[in-house]
Amino acid sequence: MPTTLNPEEFAPARTPEIVKQTGETSTHNGSMESATQPDTAKPAAGGMMRLFKVPNFMLLFGGQTISTFGDALYMVALPWLILTTGGSVQELGIVLSAYGIPRAVCMLAGGWLSDRLRPRRFMLLADTLRLLLMGVLAVLAFGGHPLLWQLCAIAVPLGALGGAFTPASMSMVPDILDKDDLQAGNGLMMASMQGANLIGSSVAGVIVSGLTSAVALTIDAVTFLVSAGSLALMRGTKHATHDGSQTEASQDHPQASAQAAGAQISFWGYLSTSRLIQIALLMFIVSSLVTGGLIEVALPALVQGPMHGSASGFGFILAGWGAGALIGSILTGMVGKYKHKGLIILLGGMIIATMFALLPVGGVLGAVACMLIGGIASSGFAVLFFTAVQMNIPGHLMGRVMGLLMFSSSGLYPVSTALAGVLANHFGPAILFPFSGLVLAVVMLFGMTQKVMREL
Repeated sequence: MPTTLNPEEFAPARTPEIVKQTGETSTHNGSMESATQPDTAKPAAGGMMRLFKVPNFMLLFGGQTISTFGDALYMVALPWLILTTGGSVQELGIVLSAYGIPRAVCMLAGGWLSDRLRPRRFMLLADTLRLLLMGVLAVLAFGGHPLLWQLCAIAVPLGALGGAFTPASMSMVPDILDKDDLQAGNGLMMASMQGANLIGSSVAGVIVSGLTSAVALTIDAVTFLVSAGSLALMRGTKHATHDGSQTEASQDHPQASAQAAGAQISFWGYLSTSRLIQIALLMFIVSSLVTGGLIEVALPALVQGPMHGSASGFGFILAGWGAGALIGSILTGMVGKYKHKGLIILLGGMIIATMFALLPVGGVLGAVACMLIGGIASSGFAVLFFTAVQMNIPGHLMGRVMGLLMFSSSGLYPVSTALAGVLANHFGPAILFPFSGLVLAVVMLFGMTQKVMREL
């Protein structure tokens, strides 16, 4: 369950277009629209339901929701399989590392491959390969006692494909929906991922205990088949050229409209000139460093120690975050477009920082309330911020930039957990929460000093 400021739960890049952070001109669907015109409030509640009339969005939404449900089954079934077939906790750690390390590293490669092959095509390839790998794992599970080397041999490519899949999936919504529906689409995608995780984790326990881990892994393999099928059924979208005419563009063969207006900006050139992306990278790196270990290491130590709580109390606290994230993503998808979106984003970040700082104060119930409020604010932050970022990334760089953002968010997770373990051991877990809240607040205050953030 991610608790950083970015969601990996969002879902091929748009046709390349020259995009500036201010004063840009959009030609989507052939309409000329100045980016400097007043951003009046536009209700989006009805728009959320309208999105289900878009065939490509329906396919993406359904396929990725089912696939996320399968991922939740895997995260419960795999540890239970290892521990109930003669494996040790150490072996479980080895297998999880064999999955997690390639997953983080391959987010960067996945962004490049997404831009080269186009996101839908790469996602379809990744899901097909993961279907085969999960099928082999299910067969081994039915055999009874899979060996450590067999589990690692499957976990490494499975994690690598999962990491590479992430930036491609993050690039899909901007291509399927126009910019007026992008916020609602991101909200719906994040809500579906949160809901599928919550339901999948609960159902996984029932399936594994009532049947076997092998059955749960088989179901997970089937979810990859469903996801691949939904991607295969998608059709091309229409993009507009810079002269306003409509051009049929396959998701696998984007039109090079940017070249018509001028040379495309390079990846490194874009990173060196885009202040918005630079700020996003800073926020995600700091968030990853302070929150990963805070939740995975300091929080259980806090509940078990100073709070004198139980495992069920710890579970309720985590559930508070999950419920808040689900609520927040739905609410953010329903609200309209308003001016000063950047200030709303930064306010959400300040609320998250405050909730982390106050978490140790009110016992288990207080912690649940803090996580609930923090989850709502985190989803709002993520949906609004990622929507703004997606709308400012040139289409031909979408996968690579998304891969870099995802890596900056999750790549430092091992460092964060190790650092939290050392600090909690020396100073106690409680002090880490106000300290982490302070660090996040400083980053948000810095964001408020940046014009590009205030003018989103």
